[in-house]
Amino acid sequence: MRFLVIGYGTAGQTAASTIRKLSREAEVIVLERHRYPIYHPCSLPMVLSGRLDLDDVVERRPWPGVEVRTESNVISVNLDRKKVTYERRGDLESLDFDKLIISTGLKPTFPQVEGLDLEGVGTVWDVESVEHLLGIMGDKIVVVGGSATGIEVSAELAHTGKDVTLLEMEDQLMPGKIDPPIASLAAKTLSSLEVKVRVKTPLRSIIGRSGRVSEVIGGNARYEADTVIVVTGARPNSTLAEKAGLKVGVTGGVVVDEYFYTSSKQVLAAGDVAEVKDFITGRPTTTGLASTAMVQGKIAGQNCIGRFTRYEGAVSPFIVSVGKYLLGGVGLTASLAERLGITHATFRIAASDLPRYMEGRDRLVLWLVTDSMGRILGGQVFGKRGVRDRVAMLTLAIVNRMRLQDLRKIPLPYNPEVCDVADPLAMLSDAIFLRRSVT
Repeated sequence: MRFLVIGYGTAGQTAASTIRKLSREAEVIVLERHRYPIYHPCSLPMVLSGRLDLDDVVERRPWPGVEVRTESNVISVNLDRKKVTYERRGDLESLDFDKLIISTGLKPTFPQVEGLDLEGVGTVWDVESVEHLLGIMGDKIVVVGGSATGIEVSAELAHTGKDVTLLEMEDQLMPGKIDPPIASLAAKTLSSLEVKVRVKTPLRSIIGRSGRVSEVIGGNARYEADTVIVVTGARPNSTLAEKAGLKVGVTGGVVVDEYFYTSSKQVLAAGDVAEVKDFITGRPTTTGLASTAMVQGKIAGQNCIGRFTRYEGAVSPFIVSVGKYLLGGVGLTASLAERLGITHATFRIAASDLPRYMEGRDRLVLWLVTDSMGRILGGQVFGKRGVRDRVAMLTLAIVNRMRLQDLRKIPLPYNPEVCDVADPLAMLSDAIFLRRSVT
């Protein structure tokens, strides 16, 4: 059988390699539009600051047994004939398939303002976009969009001594992804790096002289700039699937069932382009996260060859670098719970990340969202150490429908160079348990 994969991002890579691992006789062909098979978009902000070279974030070798045809721009998918037509290096070619996996990811979105075509304006999306930015980078930079990428780009460039201003149209950074108390910590940390953070400041226009950007109008203010980096969001790259006649949902993603099959029984979709169910709310969602795309690609690859596994829904854990600090989260925010009318409670604790006698200890902040019975719905963590560990633990707790009180029963590994014997999560669950017991 021939299995065809469109897009060799995280979901496509994992799906293709899974098929090959489980079925040695399978023919697996991938069509990838870039000139290189694999790149790592989450590392691109570090390329801008010089911590990594462009070559460091590109891989040239695909999974053994998987044929990757780079520079292949898919033009159409004919579901009736089970045929894909694509352009490669100026030639039109076509391929038949028995099963098709669409993993075309996301595409960037930009505000509808004047000046986006000026020299000195760019984005951080793929190797080509960062290569372009490196060639035009000045010293006075305005980053538009307080997304995860906007935060990381701002922090990275501030470390190089650039004059950085970050504009966000909403009243906090990463709106919809984190709650205000954690967003405030991220903003304060960026400010300590001398990034000028401006919330409630939508981009109005980009102004240039002699064809090059000279200033930005954001909100009611003007900001001098010789470089503008626009990272205002993304949406599912589902145009190809929609043109083929596949159902696209309310999020703009390709609608899939719990096995990642689309409205066609010969076609699956996985990763950022797929509209899946949110694990907690059951609402349709898309994720835009590499770790989630990897899991989806793995399951789609299995299901593609008939080894059926159900996908329970997305919990979407993430981590964002904010200078020397990390911001992590998973599950439902209190803001979204409020908007959806979900009864919930929030809990916050600030504790030391190391025992009090250890040099270099710092503060670790946890923000948790539970239902009325204490079941964990979501959480966010901010600190220098142990952020990933706590986010991973909260992810497991959500997937296993644990209550915060259940964490009191779990012994956790301890070493004074890594953590305190009393983990902040356990401390918080103890405090809630004792408070409820007394009342």
